[in-house]
Amino acid sequence: MPGKQLVVFDFDWSFVDQDTDRFVLEVLSTKLRRKLQTIKSGGSQCTPDVVAECMIDLANDGFTKEQVLDALRVLPLHPAMKRAVTELQKRSPDTTFICLSNSNEIYIDTILKHHGLTDLFTNIITNPAHWDTSSPNTLLVGRLIPKDSPNQHTCQVGCLVNMCKGDELEKWLALNGGLEAFEKVVYVGDGGNDFCPLLRMRKQDVCLVRKGYELEGRIKSEAQEKGLKAEVVYWSAAWEIDE
Repeated sequence: MPGKQLVVFDFDWSFVDQDTDRFVLEVLSTKLRRKLQTIKSGGSQCTPDVVAECMIDLANDGFTKEQVLDALRVLPLHPAMKRAVTELQKRSPDTTFICLSNSNEIYIDTILKHHGLTDLFTNIITNPAHWDTSSPNTLLVGRLIPKDSPNQHTCQVGCLVNMCKGDELEKWLALNGGLEAFEKVVYVGDGGNDFCPLLRMRKQDVCLVRKGYELEGRIKSEAQEKGLKAEVVYWSAAWEIDE
């Protein structure tokens, strides 16, 4: 259909102006924020596993479910980003929004609900999370692809072990008419694991890449070698997305 457009958002540092995993701990516990940093600095790749461990510690230290939710509610979503997506929805009802994130369901759902954006994304592809029924203040965070799943991805581009964003985008497209169903695909991202899905895009598609983050470096050093076709546009602040 002419004019039909797909907008794919990463979440942390792309849709919101923070890293959700880090922010919750920064609000509630400097000790656990340091633990998160130490584990990741030591070479631990799979963010959901590290966050899961920290959330168990957080509950054991006496923090409550409501405190976690309150931390998420104060996480910054720039008004210009909210304006950009809501105005685009009004102007272009044929635009579909999906979210492709290494955060988790509870974090993203809580933030969207707080800002009145629960209907924005047709699909949110992220790591599973739920509150433990036997320990109500403990948030259990898993991997999108469970560690014991026989269906591990084989990505060689540098995605995290729990999720190949390129594969996940292709799976979603396969269920929704393929790339040819959309006149244009726009991908908004910042992280190194956003590079893989960009390689699945076409010449007429657009990558909105946040300056100063890992994705910018990967594009500048690897785009030509890996055959990136889509147009790249750099941005720093949410008003530029609105523009």
